Amino acid sequence: MAPSTVATQPRPQWSTKFDTLRRHELFRNPPRDETAFPMLAEAVAPHTESFNAIFCAGGQLSEGIKDIGTKIFLDGNPYAAPEEAGARNRLSLRIQDVFLDKPALPSTNKVALKNRNILPSEARERHATYRGKMRARLQWRINQGDWQEEMADLGSVPIMLRSNRCHLEGLSPAALVKSKEESEECGGYFIVNGNEKMIRPLQVNRRNYPMAIKRGAFTNRGPGYTQYGIQIRSMRPDQTSQTNALHYLDDGNVNFRFSWRKSEYLVPLVMIMKALVETNDREIFEGLVGAAGSKGLREKQFVSDRVELLLRTFKVYGLHTKAKTRAFLGQKFKVVLQLPPDISDFDGGTEFLRKIVLPHLGCVAVTPAQDADKFRMLLFMTRKLYSLVEGECTVDNPDAVQSQEILLGGQLYGMILKERLEEWLNSFQLALREWGRKTEYKPIVSDDFRRDWTSKILRRTKNNIGDAMSYFLR
Repeated sequence: MAPSTVATQPRPQWSTKFDTLRRHELFRNPPRDETAFPMLAEAVAPHTESFNAIFCAGGQLSEGIKDIGTKIFLDGNPYAAPEEAGARNRLSLRIQDVFLDKPALPSTNKVALKNRNILPSEARERHATYRGKMRARLQWRINQGDWQEEMADLGSVPIMLRSNRCHLEGLSPAALVKSKEESEECGGYFIVNGNEKMIRPLQVNRRNYPMAIKRGAFTNRGPGYTQYGIQIRSMRPDQTSQTNALHYLDDGNVNFRFSWRKSEYLVPLVMIMKALVETNDREIFEGLVGAAGSKGLREKQFVSDRVELLLRTFKVYGLHTKAKTRAFLGQKFKVVLQLPPDISDFDGGTEFLRKIVLPHLGCVAVTPAQDADKFRMLLFMTRKLYSLVEGECTVDNPDAVQSQEILLGGQLYGMILKERLEEWLNSFQLALREWGRKTEYKPIVSDDFRRDWTSKILRRTKNNIGDAMSYFLR
């Protein structure tokens, strides 16, 4: 005979009345399995889930580390002439992984031996920050040697309550009361200096969608600029974005605009196209106007005249192949992107296209197929821009709900965390220059460098990311 199953009693639904007796009973005897207010938990769940997505396997921070890539620094006197400096050694640095521990007492505290966990209630009472220790597995090598690993302490980073790095994760209402919390504590916020801080969601432009914009401020970009433009907020897998825009000039030309480190740059659109793929003027013309003999080609005289002028104007640069065009971009933007001086112009242009141009179509180990996708996307954006100028396309409303999305607190937190990690790697440049100045620019292959690596170089970098994240939440 099969064993009888005991049917679980469903929880009664809340009414539109006060339900005073039921609330009083829940206060005296909190549930030991799940919350009695599931809709309240569902309202806060997006906040905690956005924070959990930062540190999960293959999550936001993991993708951010891939995008940061490997930083390369050279030894020797940076102010010496190239012919006097001679061959210079390369130091390669990269972050392999980042770990965030749950809040606990430091190892220097020898008083508490059993329970060393720090609960949010203690942080409130002590007017302290509820934070956990962050560490990074840093890998480095000299020239083409073997990779060496070292664990670097990055300080203590604030942790969101009820997240996967909090001791309250998954606790029932009864267990929350034992932890000196409210029975229906939902989390979703931080505790900084004893105060509860929350990152409010932000309204941002819709990702990966080219918006047709008519804005008078576009005319202030320079002489010849009009009020017409196409703007796209290209989103990387790590939730950071790069805004690309196409500007229409009164003579029919189109310029590509982007921002990098709080500075704006303008590049001819045809230069970006020819740097992405091996193409010619006919392919670009047919991609914007249509193939020869196609239906309605005679009615496209407005676009044909402007595309012809667009291609003729670019002839002054004398760049006819992908290699030459990409090398030209690399020569101009190597310093802007803070690339090593010994990198070739072609590789510098490849890095420029990877980081700047439509990164949502490929930003890590970009393949030729992804470059072709970027090329076709630029063709589509240009066609939409000409349609906007001609009057065949209406202006997109950036204030409409369909043109917006929500940036959650965890996503913004992960974006700032990635930015601080990249700044930490870049700070090795100053530490290496200071060490070289004091040692009369000894090569990094010497024993002095290995001896001073931890004490005089690694410790002098901007590795206190915890204070930077706490300052952001204050």
